[in-house]
Amino acid sequence: MLVHPYRGDGRWLRGNLHAHTNNSDGKFTLTELVRRYEEQGYDFLAVTDHDKLTPLTDVAGRLLLLSGCEVSAGGGHVVAVGITEPIEPRQPRQAIIDAINAQGGIAILAHPNWGKTFCHWQQDDLVALQGYAGIEVFNGIILRDDGSPLASDRWDRLLSQGHKVWGYATDDTHNERDIANGWTMVLADDATPDAIVRALRDGRCYASSGVFLEAIEVGGEVIRIVTRNADRIAFVGPYGRWLSWVDASRAEYRVRGDEGYVRVEAYGSRGSVAWTQPFWVA
Repeated sequence: MLVHPYRGDGRWLRGNLHAHTNNSDGKFTLTELVRRYEEQGYDFLAVTDHDKLTPLTDVAGRLLLLSGCEVSAGGGHVVAVGITEPIEPRQPRQAIIDAINAQGGIAILAHPNWGKTFCHWQQDDLVALQGYAGIEVFNGIILRDDGSPLASDRWDRLLSQGHKVWGYATDDTHNERDIANGWTMVLADDATPDAIVRALRDGRCYASSGVFLEAIEVGGEVIRIVTRNADRIAFVGPYGRWLSWVDASRAEYRVRGDEGYVRVEAYGSRGSVAWTQPFWVA
């Protein structure tokens, strides 16, 4: 049996979960940031200035705005989405995660492979911490900074040890070079901030740096993927091992029963990728 989050109906919404304004270290005002994401066709945007909640009032436009912050001072960075009150950053990271959850938000551990040591987060910390929703499997700002924007290696180590956490892709926007490098597609019940946060918490989403998925289907023991613009699809198992792959825009995989989990990576042009959440083999 396959246990996975892609159940039920809903509407696919495209959004960025990690963005900064000039209220912390970003270039743009909130109004300008919203305009730029609207021009890109996004449906929602989480505003996550460092260690502060930026007010989201008096902003015109159709974009759904999610309140949040990037808790950064004093340790590993935690992106908080869907919170309503500031969170003291200089405390243990478990306490920060607990505070985010208590407000009904979700906690995402940011850019695990940022920095010259490719280790903003120690793997032991990713294992020890409890209650966070997932990690940034792709963080776009690291394209122009030290380290790697990718963290699928960290994700597979967690999944392979039984930690059921999700993968998200973000821009971590600070200036115009960062916009639309990575995003998360959410299957939400409604086009509301609360529905988006619920879907993110439940894993009803996929991460992308440029590839769009048209269908994620499960029939019996078969996973089927249809993409808009991929030319290779890989089915990935424990510790990052490719179980099967095909050079095509659609593919399917029949589960054997001993995989533990299967997730999908779909590859497109210029190094773009989409990552599904794991399908747990029960």
